[in-house]
Amino acid sequence: MKIKVKVGKNRREKHGFKRISLALPNSLLKSRLMLKIIRKGIESNAKDGKTPVISADFVNRDLLKTLYKCLKTVIKRNGHFNLVEVDSSDGTKVIIRI
Repeated sequence: MKIKVKVGKNRREKHGFKRISLALPNSLLKSRLMLKIIRKGIESNAKDGKTPVISADFVNRDLLKTLYKCLKTVIKRNGHFNLVEVDSSDGTKVIIRI
């Protein structure tokens, strides 16, 4: 997974950099850290009064491994794709590519 941020003109002058590029391994998706983050996010949404799509108890390590295998299959068949692509009004672009 690659996260690329191209900074707009206003922020470039303020912060002094043009781009940020991060490379994260897709295997991070099946780690215990990601499991804890997902569960915490589901529980915090439930506390805020939002109805969760899935129960936090349902999300376990086996489910994440299965989702990871499905993601690898999709990438193998179709190639890499942009998961998120956002353009800001000040010219900043954020692209998350898997």
